[in-house]
Amino acid sequence: MFKFLETFMTVYKTRSFSLAAQQLFITQPTVSNQIKQIEMQLHTTLFERKSRREITPTPAADLLYQQSGKILNNWQAVHDQIGHLENDNVRYVHFGISQTISRILFSKTASRLLTDFPDVNFDITVSNSENVLNQVETYKVDIGIIEKPLVTETIRRLSIGKDQLVKAGKDTGTWITREAGSGIGYYTEQYFREADIQPQKLIRVNNSGLIRRMISQGVGQALLSSQDVPQGIPIESLGNHFKRDFYLLVKEERAKDPFINQFLELIKSVLPTNI
Repeated sequence: MFKFLETFMTVYKTRSFSLAAQQLFITQPTVSNQIKQIEMQLHTTLFERKSRREITPTPAADLLYQQSGKILNNWQAVHDQIGHLENDNVRYVHFGISQTISRILFSKTASRLLTDFPDVNFDITVSNSENVLNQVETYKVDIGIIEKPLVTETIRRLSIGKDQLVKAGKDTGTWITREAGSGIGYYTEQYFREADIQPQKLIRVNNSGLIRRMISQGVGQALLSSQDVPQGIPIESLGNHFKRDFYLLVKEERAKDPFINQFLELIKSVLPTNI
């Protein structure tokens, strides 16, 4: 049932079965079936299906969403306590980080984490920004670090540094970008609109490392962090308008936990204000 609640929360936030399926890496029929199972158990309708693409939450869904976070939080607390019973000397902190951050920033943080917290183990999940937000909301990770301006009511978002985006690669008429939900994908679409660009060919991939390799092979152009451009690749500055923030995400109640707060303060102290 906990997995079903995670699915429900994602559908509620995205207002879409298909987008929820993409974020959760499951099929749309699986999402539909899990929502139907919850509706059967609660004897109510959670979403009004106005069309294939448009759904609206019912008052019952609004109430369930408010309570789902508390249910998942309580479950995670019990899970952690049982883990501590089995090994009193080991604690875990779960991080969710976006792909660019995983390459250009998190190694700096990791060395300090190991030095300052020798008795703590760490789980690190790399994903796109929207998936990281979803993982924080559903208590799969304790702390998220992302590069896309996302926020919800139950999440505390802190800016922890700035990053300059540049246009990198060879102008072949082909643009390479990330999938929907990623920071790079978000800013690339913004750039296309503002510069009135209609690519002759557009390639979407879900891995920033692959974008870097394709640019190195002369396939096309992409927006990248100025710190993430392969050596020798031509770049064009996009100016301050495409200087983005990196964000630290944490559930409001987790931010009040003294144990978790130690890691928030360490991350803020390690990462530079301007990248």
